[in-house]
Amino acid sequence: MKIFALLFALAFGLFGAEIDEFSTTMGYYREYDQALAVAKKENKPLMLVMVGDYCPWCRKFERKTLQREAVALKVNANFVSLVVDRNLDKDKYPARYYAKRIPTVYFINPSNEETLFESLGYVKKDEFMGTLDDALTSYKGEKK
Repeated sequence: MKIFALLFALAFGLFGAEIDEFSTTMGYYREYDQALAVAKKENKPLMLVMVGDYCPWCRKFERKTLQREAVALKVNANFVSLVVDRNLDKDKYPARYYAKRIPTVYFINPSNEETLFESLGYVKKDEFMGTLDDALTSYKGEKK
């Protein structure tokens, strides 16, 4: 039983490391409060990417969509981005953003922390570029 518990803990540690590696590589924050403060300061919407350590669709979304150059450039220019593990990082984001399905991306107005737009599930690069445009339009519409 101890061996099973050790292997289980090791597996969760390795998956968590994937999220940390992704966030470091892409420049995504890992703490909600820190990302929110930067979003307020820079007057940019917050992009909260909710993933799971066990989720193959989340890994695919990271690799095939978020890491694409065009998407990464648009995200970095227009959003403050944050990635959290839905289960392992429960203490790192507000409970109201807990997603029933993953991957889920919340676009959040930093001034009132209201959700501007939400994207659910794996989305290909071209479709996600449209999602980014929709989120920006929603944010600019709320700022008026």
